[in-house]
Amino acid sequence: MPRLARNHQPTALPAAAIDRTMRAPEQVYRALRAAIVTLAIAPGSALSEGDVGTAYAVSRTPVREAFARLAEERLLDVFPNLGTFVSLIEPKLIGEAILIRRLLEGEAVSQAAANRAPALIAEMSRALADHAEAVAAGDAAYAYQCDERFHRALFAHQGLDQMWMSVDRARAQLERVHHLMVAQRGALGDALAKHRAILGAIERGDPYAAHAAMHVHIEANGIFLERLAGHAHPFVRTP
Repeated sequence: MPRLARNHQPTALPAAAIDRTMRAPEQVYRALRAAIVTLAIAPGSALSEGDVGTAYAVSRTPVREAFARLAEERLLDVFPNLGTFVSLIEPKLIGEAILIRRLLEGEAVSQAAANRAPALIAEMSRALADHAEAVAAGDAAYAYQCDERFHRALFAHQGLDQMWMSVDRARAQLERVHHLMVAQRGALGDALAKHRAILGAIERGDPYAAHAAMHVHIEANGIFLERLAGHAHPFVRTP
């Protein structure tokens, strides 16, 4: 069950411009997903179809579709006769997400290091450079986008679209832990050194080092969550 505050007030929603020439459900889904993953909408927050529809100037139908997709991804909890809430961070789901990413990204990065494709290396290098600029500017939102580009390139340039879909879903769970870590420790640039190690191994053509570097990168979120487990946190579900 979600933790409900007394005298609960409607959740403040980040602004999102809906392009009327494109499908509204996808845009509402993307806007809400980004806000949930980055903790702009906190775990445990209540959401209603009406409030979201009003905020984004759309009908309830696209909001309902977006809610269904987010619930399927375990980012929303729907309780009949009670309401819809942003899911709390679930340690068990985090463990599964880490395993999924270790297996799939470990294989993808090993393959990338074996092939050393110039186009892939160039794209990952651009994402890393932009990430460094975003960190220097303190732009957390853009840093997150660059981080995603770095990882997505591994799959897009190797034609591994189905694998990326699974990784992207797992990332949604882990990124909430990452953003909580950044908020608590001011660790916005922590991923940069790990990304440099991953890219360096790919450039050298060393699949084993690339796999090991990716493993270290992915495990960082789990280590932080384990340390957090000893302290009650309102965003994290306790046993």
